[in-house]
Order: sequence, then C-alpha cells, then structure tokens
Amino acid sequence: MRRRAHPVVTFTSRPPGSLPGIVTGREAETLIKLVQYGPTGLTAYDFAGGPPFRLPAYVANLRARPLEIETLREEHDCGWHGRYVPHTPVTILRVQEGGL
Repeated sequence: MRRRAHPVVTFTSRPPGSLPGIVTGREAETLIKLVQYGPTGLTAYDFAGGPPFRLPAYVANLRARPLEIETLREEHDCGWHGRYVPHTPVTILRVQEGGL
C-alpha cells in the first residue's frame, strides 16, 4: 500500500516583509484550507475523504507559528464541533506536492 504524499507549503504572514514560514504534512493541508475558507471558517467536515480527527492539534501547531486562529463552538444534536477562523493574513507562496 502506497503512503499518501503530503504537501510542503511556504507562506508569509504578518508583519509584512516577515520571513517565509514552511509547514508540512497535515499542518500544510490545514493551512491551505484555512486560506481557502477565509472568514467563513473551517470545520473537520470540510476535508474530502472524511474529517481529520486531529484537526485541533494541527490548528494548535499553526497557532505556534504564530498564526491567530479563532475557535468558534457550533452546537448540534450530539454535542458540538469547532469552526476555525483565521485572523492572521496569510499568503501562500508555494505548494510542493509529495512532501520532503
């Protein structure tokens, strides 16, 4: 069985002119989705192929970059889930498919 190849993302965030950052793997996939969804926010159910059950951990790793990402609590019949809304402007400079 082939392992899934994860992307490597090079990005910049504030302040303008800051050095580029690099994230890999699931954190890279999460950053791409956060940029795509923008102020609408992102939930685990927005990922194709099923939710990544460690999404809160990937978001925590991105917050350590430091990127400001708000967690909104959305109630439903079985409890609640998080919607992650990015507040730090991020520009993706490069996406390298296939990982390192």
